[in-house]
Amino acid sequence: MLGREKGRTIPKSTDEIDARSMRAFREQAWYAKHFLTNFLGIDDFTGKSVLEVGPAEAGLLQLFNSRGALCTGIELSPLRFAHSQMLNDNSEIKLVEGDICDPASYSNALLGRFDIIVIRDVIEHIDDKTSALQNMRSLLSENGKLFISFPPRYCPFAGHQQTVKNAFCKVPYLHLLPNSVYSSYLRFMGHPSTGIDYLLATKRTRISVRNMESLFVNTGFELEKRGLYFFRPAYKFRFHLPTIRNPLAWLPGFREVFTNGALYVLKQRSLA
Repeated sequence: MLGREKGRTIPKSTDEIDARSMRAFREQAWYAKHFLTNFLGIDDFTGKSVLEVGPAEAGLLQLFNSRGALCTGIELSPLRFAHSQMLNDNSEIKLVEGDICDPASYSNALLGRFDIIVIRDVIEHIDDKTSALQNMRSLLSENGKLFISFPPRYCPFAGHQQTVKNAFCKVPYLHLLPNSVYSSYLRFMGHPSTGIDYLLATKRTRISVRNMESLFVNTGFELEKRGLYFFRPAYKFRFHLPTIRNPLAWLPGFREVFTNGALYVLKQRSLA
């Protein structure tokens, strides 16, 4: 996601944080309050240790902190890390600038293990997903829960083409075109080269439901809960749409192309 930040300066105060980032901050808190608490099946967060990988503005952690959780965030993006510090300056949330794929970047700052780890719409941007999952497993307490969500590789907007300003670039499934055709089309439509590089990188790191679930098994997790959504929960905040599960998720092909959000609660697989 760092490529998307080129040309964006780090603000010096909360007044300088752009409207898009402030909307993301509000969405994070809304998501924690109106969806994630119920999906996790946890009513009381008092004293629970929560880690979010890629918290961005840390609105989600702020909500959990207000409910008594001991919250920590590890953020790779310098811009989003700066946002989180400014927006949570007076809170007890611990914020760390680091990379979940590189334990050396956070090992001195993260002490102990966590009851809950959240990685929301971040894993799809990570090249080395195996290392990310293994490192999160090592940070999870014995009976802890890992929440993970992502837009699957073959869903309509998995390539983030909806972020392009030109309406003709927002076509569903456009990212499934061959790279040469995709980049040529974006260039023809006037999208800048840095933006094209970001979209190609996003396309490269996407992952299917099937492959992600295989990674869960291979990295020592077992499934506690799964939700495959046609209209994912965040769409209620963004577009005022109802949350609807994919009714065809039982069919492998339709599971991939009509699931706009794959959400999971995982726990460590017993070695016994």
